[in-house]
Amino acid sequence: MSFLGKLDRLVYATGFDRIMFMKVEPLTYRWTPLLVLASLVAGYVVMAKAEMAHFPSSRFFVGWALFYGAYLVTAFLRVFGPRFIGTNSRPLDERELMVKARAYAISGVAITGFTMLGCAYMAIASAGLWTLWAPRTPNDWIALALGIQALAMLLPTWIASWIEPRLTADHDD
Repeated sequence: MSFLGKLDRLVYATGFDRIMFMKVEPLTYRWTPLLVLASLVAGYVVMAKAEMAHFPSSRFFVGWALFYGAYLVTAFLRVFGPRFIGTNSRPLDERELMVKARAYAISGVAITGFTMLGCAYMAIASAGLWTLWAPRTPNDWIALALGIQALAMLLPTWIASWIEPRLTADHDD
């Protein structure tokens, strides 16, 4: 058996083919995204506080692990959550298209509003008028950008999970 054949068998043995070919039933995550969002914020705050001390400490690495772990979970929630992308064998139906459009519209407005407030705060903080905290190091800015990206991935999934009806058990079984 060739090397590519062995890799192909490995994909099917691990079950990764179900993810890759979107054979997994979509799940609704109603409260899990809130925990992931709290982990993102907590990890960012711990990293930023540790960097203000100007030396890497164990708290920085804990914050780093919390932040980037939550970022990774965000990507998995997006894959296993409500369907936003159809496949050739199972395209999105009208209800799924409506849920997707509403979720992206609501999350787009929310992210834009939060980003505008953040930009206004950064302008006020750079002028020295009112400063609670402002990003100083490149790592702070990069983590802030990745946090906004994670929010852009997480919020539509969260909103679509609340828009979709809850799965009910079949009482005939």
